[in-house]
Amino acid sequence: MGVSGFIAGRYLFSGKSRSVISWISGISAAGMAVGTAALIVILSVYNGFDRIIRDNLDSRSPDMVVKPVMGKTFDASTEAFLAVAGLPGVVSADGVLEETVAARYGDRQTITKVRGIAGAWQCSVSAALASELGVKPYFVDQIRLFFPSKGESFSMANPAASLESIQMRPKEIISSDESVVVVPIDKARELLHIPSEVTAFEIYGEQASVKQVAELLGPDFEVLDKYRQHPSIYKMMRYEKAAIYCILIFVVLIVAFNIFGSLSMLIIDKKDDIGTLRSMGADERTIRRTFWLEGWFVSLLGLLIGLAAGVALALIQQHTGLVKMPGNYLASAYPVVLKWTDVLLTAAGVALIGALVSTISIKEIKK
Repeated sequence: MGVSGFIAGRYLFSGKSRSVISWISGISAAGMAVGTAALIVILSVYNGFDRIIRDNLDSRSPDMVVKPVMGKTFDASTEAFLAVAGLPGVVSADGVLEETVAARYGDRQTITKVRGIAGAWQCSVSAALASELGVKPYFVDQIRLFFPSKGESFSMANPAASLESIQMRPKEIISSDESVVVVPIDKARELLHIPSEVTAFEIYGEQASVKQVAELLGPDFEVLDKYRQHPSIYKMMRYEKAAIYCILIFVVLIVAFNIFGSLSMLIIDKKDDIGTLRSMGADERTIRRTFWLEGWFVSLLGLLIGLAAGVALALIQQHTGLVKMPGNYLASAYPVVLKWTDVLLTAAGVALIGALVSTISIKEIKK
């Protein structure tokens, strides 16, 4: 940085502590530090909630789901599906039968989903559906599911005759925001009148390859990994994080305009110094660079302090859970996950803002 950097450093760390310009520069650096620290902490807290949501989805979702490209049901007992079940890394694989049905429990009724699973041996109800219908496990009342009979027209005179129904006593409430009833697949077949086919084929096994499964099943089936099973949720989380970053960067940009004010005042205050530099042979580029570095040093000082404070606060919360969450939630303390990519992105954004504001400010220097 040479002479320009040396002079800019002298201006920044001069002993004029009572100068209005020095006070404004200090406030500017403090504002940049607070904004930088807030960016890191808030992004880290968001990462923590993001991990909780992803872990919750992962725990309730198979590693892969196979669905037909055309149609709704298919035969999962073919050699291709048997080959998929025998692939290295596949822990378990089985067909699932799912459909939208009407449900009634006591005097309440609603529309929900029935999911028939081969491994299920009892009736389980999601927390969302249990809350809506007032379901109590192991209670006397049974939940009754209805589905239109196949091949018959709906009778307005006797609607019940046009519906197939099954009833089971709920034995368990599962933690899920989705409205669903899980039953043995034989019960689902009885209700839906689907004797052998399934609507999806679920595969469990983290080491299993999506590419291998797709090659075995061919173009008539699509293989969905965990991300593709919930694309809207994952996209929403990415967009939310981007929105949070943009909003906080905008706040930092507003704070950074204090640098514009302090630098403009410094340029006016140092007119005599500018004249001296010119008489000593300094060109316009050197003079502009001196004041540009002064503004950038202020933002850099705030950036370094903010980075240190933000990283320290995030790590303390991440490892100690110092700040507790109110109420009964999945986590007792605010979840925090510090990602160094967020730190680098924050540093780059704040440094760019400092450079931009400094560039605008040096236009005050008259040739």
